[in-house]
Amino acid sequence: MKHNGSTSSGKAVVTFQKPTMRWLWGGFGFHDSEATMTPLMTDEFRDRRVLKSFREISPTYSRLFAGYANWTKEAMDRFADYYDATFRPAGTTLYVVPGRMPALTEDFDADAYAEAVATRLEYLVKERKCAKIRYYTATNELSVGSTYCWFGSHWELYVKVMKALHRAFRRHGLDIGLMASDASGPENRETIDWAIRDLNEQTEVYCWHRYMVYRPELYGKLHATLLNCVRRCLATEKRLSLGEWGASAEKEWLGRMINDGCTGFNYEGAAANLGAMARAEIGLCAMNAGCVNAASWTFCDYPDPFLREDGDTAEEKARYDVARFSGHGLDVRYNKCGLFRWDDENRDYSSYPDLYTMGYLVKLFRKGSRVLPWTSDDDALRAGGVTNPDGSASFVVTNWGGAKDVTLEIPHLLDKTLRIYEYDSANPPFNAFNDLQSPKGTVAATDGKATVSVPARSMTFLTTDYRDRTPSAVADVHVEDGVLRWTASADPEHCYYRVFEDGRQIASTVATSLPVPATDATGFRVVSVDKWGNEGKCTK
Repeated sequence: MKHNGSTSSGKAVVTFQKPTMRWLWGGFGFHDSEATMTPLMTDEFRDRRVLKSFREISPTYSRLFAGYANWTKEAMDRFADYYDATFRPAGTTLYVVPGRMPALTEDFDADAYAEAVATRLEYLVKERKCAKIRYYTATNELSVGSTYCWFGSHWELYVKVMKALHRAFRRHGLDIGLMASDASGPENRETIDWAIRDLNEQTEVYCWHRYMVYRPELYGKLHATLLNCVRRCLATEKRLSLGEWGASAEKEWLGRMINDGCTGFNYEGAAANLGAMARAEIGLCAMNAGCVNAASWTFCDYPDPFLREDGDTAEEKARYDVARFSGHGLDVRYNKCGLFRWDDENRDYSSYPDLYTMGYLVKLFRKGSRVLPWTSDDDALRAGGVTNPDGSASFVVTNWGGAKDVTLEIPHLLDKTLRIYEYDSANPPFNAFNDLQSPKGTVAATDGKATVSVPARSMTFLTTDYRDRTPSAVADVHVEDGVLRWTASADPEHCYYRVFEDGRQIASTVATSLPVPATDATGFRVVSVDKWGNEGKCTK
């Protein structure tokens, strides 16, 4: 990334180049804590929000809390069921971390602990076929019990635990690489150097987290910091992952969770709309700096905390498992940093503006792509570009200045017009059912150049990674006992359904039924939406 100056003429140029070194990008994704929270979900929230949005975005990389040494079989099976519904069809590579390690006692046996972890992961990988569990680390942000970054001052024990895990994974025949150190913030960046010194043989990918109050002028500084870390890792023939990231804009960071959001995140009004751009741009910076992958905190909100207690019924035990195996326990922590809300009390599952920046960043900049370096003559612009093995390409331009026409100079041969998806911070494309924004239009690249008009303070995505097609019609739409039902789509590219009543959309869902206050299907229609956002026709 390089800026060649600034313009104020209402016109700008972004020039992409073929990369000198063709490192593969491993994909954007989210922290998916909901994978261990399925017992808390209503059918409505699961089918119409969580599964629907995951399948529409189809992250090719995710980080989540999993791999506990005391994980119960029941909890693992619930996780594997969620894996089957989400990560498996998307081909999502997983980085798992068991929240915070439990408080350690004087007689702590690192080898016994590692054996317990490996035994449980072997069950998931070999029996439940969760083959995309690819990375693991001992604990989230080096934390133990209630003490954040405890291993930062007990580094020798951390090394001992990681080496024990490495041995245990090899004994169990697990192709799961270790990440280190998973520390967060500039104050703990040196732990990557410690891991390079003491754990290079055991570590497959180095990992760092970054949360920050983000302003556009900080892009260059963040890029330089990440690039420096990337280069230190490359010197050992390893790569760097941005294991977690989050951003706020125009608000002080206080570092604690509060009722309606993490302070500095997901607040209301214009600042929230700009925060959605800031969040996506930090991830874009990581990709441009050479990181292997990056996960944003989080895919969806947590529900409100609840009392952690065991019980006699299956429901009580499932809720108890959720509290134990969802990071740090829902009885002590809020998390309202998702793409959409989880508010059962008010049945509010609406989206944050972040859905409409992060959705296409994650969807279009997927694993297996090659990253294109870029330059611009306008300091208000940031950009990113990738080419895919199938010949398609995707680009994004973030504009922190005024409205302008931006010309993209593209070295990659494009075989069709570019679809355009727009996020305008002055008018976010909110959808009542959390559907991603539809294409604004298309633009052709002539002689390797394409010009697009971008609003002030906006993100614009352009891609040839799509197909123009009409999904198969949905059959047998009928009402039975107050439930609208239909036959599951056999279309191989089907993603989810949109349901309409008298021409007005009333739901988006992955289910094949929807409760309705009606006795017949007159006035209802159900259409299939494919993975490129194409909407099918209804049966006549």
